[in-house]
Amino acid sequence: MYFKQILTINLLFNVIYGSNTVVKRGLLEPAFYGADFNSFESDGYNGVATLPVLPPPQLTFAKHYVARPGISPGEIATAIQAAKEASSLVMESQRRVQEAKEAVLHQQHIASQKQAHAALALQKTEAAAAVQQQEAKAAATSLVLAQQRLAQAKSEVAEHQKIAAIKEAHAAAVIQKSASLAAANIQKTDDAARKLNAFQYSGAEALRQAASTKDGSLSATSAAVAAAGNADRYSSSYFSSPKFVALQPWG
Repeated sequence: MYFKQILTINLLFNVIYGSNTVVKRGLLEPAFYGADFNSFESDGYNGVATLPVLPPPQLTFAKHYVARPGISPGEIATAIQAAKEASSLVMESQRRVQEAKEAVLHQQHIASQKQAHAALALQKTEAAAAVQQQEAKAAATSLVLAQQRLAQAKSEVAEHQKIAAIKEAHAAAVIQKSASLAAANIQKTDDAARKLNAFQYSGAEALRQAASTKDGSLSATSAAVAAAGNADRYSSSYFSSPKFVALQPWG
């Protein structure tokens, strides 16, 4: 866009000032009707100076313009090239501005993301810290409860041990008493057994003695019967003689 504007301006300047300026002359000017004769330049110069003929008063009908030098094509090309370079610089500057703007927007986006991530991380960190604190508090509470349960369990164990010791002592006493009673009963049983054995032995001795006595009585009776038979057999001779029977003292 800038290049087109500059090119149009250059073309206008070239059209206006590039051609030779035409000077408008009046009708009464010497040059208009050939009155610009110079006597010094004529062929009939005889060495005598002649005064120039003054022209009549000029009567102009248009404004005179001073001729200006034209603009060369090289200057136009240089101007166009400079305009192109300026336009290129403008476009390059605009491109750089756009790139810088995009870079700024990109950096703003990155910064926003970083800030969002940082805020999220901070929130997560705070949340994690809060969770860790809650977990630490819960762990401490659990530890206190566990210690209390341990102390209670130890107390229960001590109480149970005390009760067990009492019951064990009672059981030992009962066992000791039972053992003593059993030993006494065994002793009584042993005494009764000894007495029974002694009684049985005494009874056996008495029976043996009785049996011996009975056997002796039977022997005496048998002897008496035998003697009586012999007496009948020898009655004739025996009746004449006296008879004696030998008896045991306990019979």
